[in-house]
Amino acid sequence: MKEKRIIRFSILIFWTFFWGLSVLDKIIPDVHNLWVGKDFFALFVKFFGSLGLKNPIFATIALAGVSALEVLNFVFYLLSFFNFLKKNESIAERWLFRAIFSSITLFALFSIADQVFGDRFQLLEHGLFWLILIASWVLFKYISESDQKILSFKNSKGAKTATIIGILLTVLISFSILDFSKKTFSNVDSPVRGIEVIEGVFKFDFPFLADKLVWEKTINTFKKDNPNLKINYIYTGPSELNSKKKTHMLLYVFTEEITNLK
Repeated sequence: MKEKRIIRFSILIFWTFFWGLSVLDKIIPDVHNLWVGKDFFALFVKFFGSLGLKNPIFATIALAGVSALEVLNFVFYLLSFFNFLKKNESIAERWLFRAIFSSITLFALFSIADQVFGDRFQLLEHGLFWLILIASWVLFKYISESDQKILSFKNSKGAKTATIIGILLTVLISFSILDFSKKTFSNVDSPVRGIEVIEGVFKFDFPFLADKLVWEKTINTFKKDNPNLKINYIYTGPSELNSKKKTHMLLYVFTEEITNLK
């Protein structure tokens, strides 16, 4: 296979899977075995709420619009990739241009939203994606036409060694991921047991995968196991106390003894 064609193939397959998985993340916004989705609706509700627009209809319309554009992106890349595999390179290039243009439009909208909502970290991320899309188009279209080198892996000792090592590492990593998932997936719906750090104050150390369902079950289980305690205040540990940031949360429950139990 020619080196130029390999580069083009890599660009197309990357962006096709990128937008395909992004669409899938909108369809499955929850935690499942070997899949951790993101609740974009809750995120959009939070963003619009910060502007005083607390009606969920605003978040619904915005998320629907973003999802529609992402589906459009995915379809464009998929059509480009399909034509590329059929060696209709001129048609593949036209579809890729539409895909790139649609994608940079979406990331431009994301960047404007980041400015409005004050999310500077996402602004940097979306800006980088915008530049990478431009670079992908330039590389795909203007890669040297005179480069006719053929990349061959036949009868190459180094290629065979790299392939064997790659297969072994892939199998090892796959077993490791499956084993980790099997051991930790119960965290999705299992309540967390608290530790009394000082009198009347209990600390709950939430593990990876724990979400609002785990939070509700934890509080309900705690109330059931401690009928003599009244919960006065629930405090979520700040980011400085969360050693694993987004994958970890500390919860403190302040209680007092109920003296007039009947």
